[in-house]
Amino acid sequence: MVGNVEIDISTISEISKKIIGEIGSSREQILNIIDSIRNEQESLKSQLAQIKNEVAKVIHEVDELEKQDRLMRKRLAEVSADFQKYTEEDVKAAYEKAFEVKVNFYTKQGEEKTLREKRTQLEIALKKSIKNIESAEKVVSQISVALGYLEGDMLTALGGADKNSEMFLGIKILEAQEDERRRIARDIHDGPAQHMANVVMKVDICDMVIQKDLKEGLAELASLKESVKVALKEVRNIIFDLRPMSLDDLGLNQTVQEMIKSIIKESSIDIKLRLKPIQEEIEPIIQVAVYRIIQEVFNNIKKHSKAKHAEVKLDFGTKYLMLIISDDGVGFDVEETLKKVKTKASSYGLIGIFDRVNQLQGKIEIKSSQGTGTVYTVKLPINREVIRDEKRGH
Repeated sequence: MVGNVEIDISTISEISKKIIGEIGSSREQILNIIDSIRNEQESLKSQLAQIKNEVAKVIHEVDELEKQDRLMRKRLAEVSADFQKYTEEDVKAAYEKAFEVKVNFYTKQGEEKTLREKRTQLEIALKKSIKNIESAEKVVSQISVALGYLEGDMLTALGGADKNSEMFLGIKILEAQEDERRRIARDIHDGPAQHMANVVMKVDICDMVIQKDLKEGLAELASLKESVKVALKEVRNIIFDLRPMSLDDLGLNQTVQEMIKSIIKESSIDIKLRLKPIQEEIEPIIQVAVYRIIQEVFNNIKKHSKAKHAEVKLDFGTKYLMLIISDDGVGFDVEETLKKVKTKASSYGLIGIFDRVNQLQGKIEIKSSQGTGTVYTVKLPINREVIRDEKRGH
């Protein structure tokens, strides 16, 4: 009997390897497709930028020709009205010049219309390619989650592990990781990468302009400097999102205060802080968790709560810290929302909060209902020793 079980498990493992291989191969194919779409997207962006420049140039030319057309019509009226002053040759020359300007004017208008239509087509194609990439990335994320789970310890899973809880937690963690990687990649691609590509293009333009007009070239260099500043700022924002350096330099309390100042400025929510000064006993990993939880909770508050006031309280003792965040917003059905989170993988921010708390052996409670505001209560161990005790069940 034991031998048969071993054979069955061995067979299952072989099947699992084949499935993993097929899924991995499919994932690579989709990634290649994404790369191809990205290349097409870059080409579309380049074409769109060129078309926009051409449209701007043609619009300027049309405006100039329209002015000339008005002047020529005025000139034609003048020479036609005074035959004593102007000869037949003058009238003929005025007619020919007016006709030439009119033809050029109508031709440029037609060119402008064609370029505008082409610009619209490129914009539609670009939006479609962005949507296609997002859809494909979502599929890759789901495949990565499946691979991450399948490549785990299959024997443990078959041996009677609590699938309903561990499987769900593992998948959600992997989903959150994949979503975060995708977000970072998109932030870099759509932000600094675009600005740096623009900088390279502007360098070439500056080189040409300076050779023709020094003053205009210096203006282009000033514009180039601003583009670099914007790119640098976006890089710093991405780094800050990954790991706020002020946590190391200024400590948790001041970092939270700076974050709250930014939230108040951009959302006009009145936020009160009651933070107990952090001591060395609270390990850095716990401090990062507290910062991220506050960040995610306020992301939810800004997006959904319509709150006017909020409060953050942070206190701690010898073993645990307590974080309480409350708002006076519209509230929500906690049970229904958590059900959606578990079944549909919606609200990655909420998933991230629960994952952080669970990984650190902490506890979280959310109290809310429609129209009554929301209170988030989080209890976390202050160091690894307490976390180990919690795992052992002490």
